Amino acid sequence: MDAGATAEVRPWQLVTSVAGRDEGHAYLVVRVSGDGFVDLVDGDKRKVDAPKRKNVRHLVSYPHIAGDLAGRDGSGAGVKNADVRAALDRLTIVAGLRGSQTGSGQTSLDR
Repeated sequence: MDAGATAEVRPWQLVTSVAGRDEGHAYLVVRVSGDGFVDLVDGDKRKVDAPKRKNVRHLVSYPHIAGDLAGRDGSGAGVKNADVRAALDRLTIVAGLRGSQTGSGQTSLDR
């Protein structure tokens, strides 16, 4: 799956919003609903205990997944907001969405 594909999203996958007040913001998918919606977290404004619900048509997905979070989430160890922020920082750099000097969740579109 290449950047821009929205057909398949998986838990803990990197996505950015392309519509709404949060346009350009990077998130991790925490849950995928069967109705075309996903729950998103960034560990800052959208925390693990209060994810943002968004239509997948309003997202751009990237082939990067926070595997360390996916493994812990399945084992019941729980995922903390600090873990989400660290994974999001790492994945946005790997995806080329931002440089290492930008804060959590900000993409090149936010600058």
